[in-house]
Amino acid sequence: MPPPLPFLRRFNTLSASSAPKLRITFASYDGSESTPCPFTAGQTMLDVALEKDVDIEGACGGQCACSTCHVIMKEEDYGKFPEPTEDELDMLDLAMHRQDTSRLGCQLKLTEEHDGIEVKLPAETISQLDGPHVPTGKE
Repeated sequence: MPPPLPFLRRFNTLSASSAPKLRITFASYDGSESTPCPFTAGQTMLDVALEKDVDIEGACGGQCACSTCHVIMKEEDYGKFPEPTEDELDMLDLAMHRQDTSRLGCQLKLTEEHDGIEVKLPAETISQLDGPHVPTGKE
């Protein structure tokens, strides 16, 4: 005899509601605008930004072949990610307004450890296709 249906409903409801609600915030360079974004562990920072219409370009589609998904991290959050690869460092050399805690969003896979972090978008980025762009950090 199969288990009663109410048991299955209660189990499914508990499973869905107990899933962690993880969040990252993208802020404009000057901090005047920000967009909090929910994410699922395993997504890249770029994927989350594009999914939530954050003003970040990602011109190469997340292939680490440009610097238009450049983000600036807080020093305390920078060490929560693996070290950048040589390819990422090469692309960051092309980024405008690069700082010591700059990374490419396409290379940053998010986990539960990253819940609550805030990253800033640079004052501007440059795309080989469109030229300069000033990201706002707002939807």
